[in-house]
Amino acid sequence: MSRIPRPYCALLAIIAAIFTALNVSLATVVGALAAPPVYDDNGYLLDAFKRIAFNHVWSLRTLIADFINNPPHAPVETLTAMIGFWLFGPHNAGPYIANYWGLLAYAAMMFTVASAWIEARPALLIAVAAMFVPAAGAIITELRPDMIAGLFFAFAGYLLLVSEMKPQSIKFALVIGLVCAFAVTIKLSAAVLTIPMIGLAAIARFFLAGKSWKKETTNLLVMLISAATVVVPVSIVWGPQTYAYIYQTLVTNKDIWHTPGGWLFHIGYNLTGTGGYAALGYSLFIGMALIVSDLIYSLVKRDLPKRVVSYYLWTTLIFVGLIFTADKSVYQSSFFFFPFIVSSVLACARLIGRFPKYSMYASVIVVGTVSFSVSPAHTYQQGIWRNQTAPMLQQIVSIVKTNALGRDNCLGTKYVYATIGAYPVTAEAVALSVAQKYNMDLSLQHLFMARSLDSITASLKHANFVLLPNGAGTTESRNQHLPGIEFYDQVKVWLRGDPAWTEHQIEAADPPTLFVRTSCSTAAQ
Repeated sequence: MSRIPRPYCALLAIIAAIFTALNVSLATVVGALAAPPVYDDNGYLLDAFKRIAFNHVWSLRTLIADFINNPPHAPVETLTAMIGFWLFGPHNAGPYIANYWGLLAYAAMMFTVASAWIEARPALLIAVAAMFVPAAGAIITELRPDMIAGLFFAFAGYLLLVSEMKPQSIKFALVIGLVCAFAVTIKLSAAVLTIPMIGLAAIARFFLAGKSWKKETTNLLVMLISAATVVVPVSIVWGPQTYAYIYQTLVTNKDIWHTPGGWLFHIGYNLTGTGGYAALGYSLFIGMALIVSDLIYSLVKRDLPKRVVSYYLWTTLIFVGLIFTADKSVYQSSFFFFPFIVSSVLACARLIGRFPKYSMYASVIVVGTVSFSVSPAHTYQQGIWRNQTAPMLQQIVSIVKTNALGRDNCLGTKYVYATIGAYPVTAEAVALSVAQKYNMDLSLQHLFMARSLDSITASLKHANFVLLPNGAGTTESRNQHLPGIEFYDQVKVWLRGDPAWTEHQIEAADPPTLFVRTSCSTAAQ
């Protein structure tokens, strides 16, 4: 792997900036920014803004102290969102714009993969063509760590399996180790996948070394030490909460995270199913055709590199592993989508590289065909379908403000906002709005995760506001197997029977109901 020439660094930065602008525009019109934020974007937005507004994180020193004392679920994504707020103020578009660094990394990695087999100019065009893949646009339009984590995971596998280095190239080994560490750190809860697969790639690299295995052993040790310098301290700080999150996902709340469906559904999900269609679209068929063509042509010419085949097999193994995961989502499957994209770019560059005299013409045809037939911006979320929640949020925020600001709170220093259903307006969207508009720090209770009526009523004694979902929100919560929604009717009766609560009907075609505590007579002291 060689360094990217400076002129191409500038070109890649400009290209990434253009695609960032296109994707943010799409998110504003139809995507995440077209409606109040939902899960999981809302959590990262709220966490980032609270750290700035209420924890007063405005320097590197306060940032480090804040992350150690109160570790965020996904530190890289939270930091990205914070950078967005630092640069653009209390506007939700800022964190999405800050995802630019992830798209720039994507462009640079695609260029690096392609330029190993063809000259820089056609490699740049192949990198541009890769920007049109829907999963690339999602790096900008979705505020989650999955896409960027999947990208670095894919590139870490490429560096381990495909790239070659001079014997005992310490600097290159250090870089590979850091890329591997970053791939694990970006989404810590995916360590159950990333660590074994990166480990497998490292072992495969050892065996692929052949007679130079002794020198490769030194390189692998350097990679391990390099990765450990990042992973070990991160594990000390984030280890306990990451373990707790994985445990509740796989054990305690496995019924919530389970995606129903037969074997055909699970096999096809990341290909022609919901996940594959959203993240890859027609790129799936193009990529498969390129990979198969590369394999066939190489077999005919009898020059099929073991390292290239190993990466194709590594990607296939990831796909097979994800078939057996109970929880299916387009986000989680980023750990297959991006290795597949890298495999496709690798195959494309290798095929074009076989005809060096025509490589530029072939690259122009590729990028021209893609740009003519595929949209340059993509989003998984369709916020335009939820734009009716914006006036609901405004009304809820107004009621919270009226009943909180300037009044004594008998329950403590923070007002507590509880929800029985996750939708239509998320608790995080309300907390973020009152924080941005009124500098008010709401504490949240997600009672839709509760599994008994007693635990819900006990929590309500500590709450100031309770939102009951509308019909659509109730249906969505049930579809997501959220246990607390099953106590909707009992909770509504309980709140209406307690004179300490006042009922506010939100004006909408399908209205949710907000209950406000107006008396401390039945509150927990």
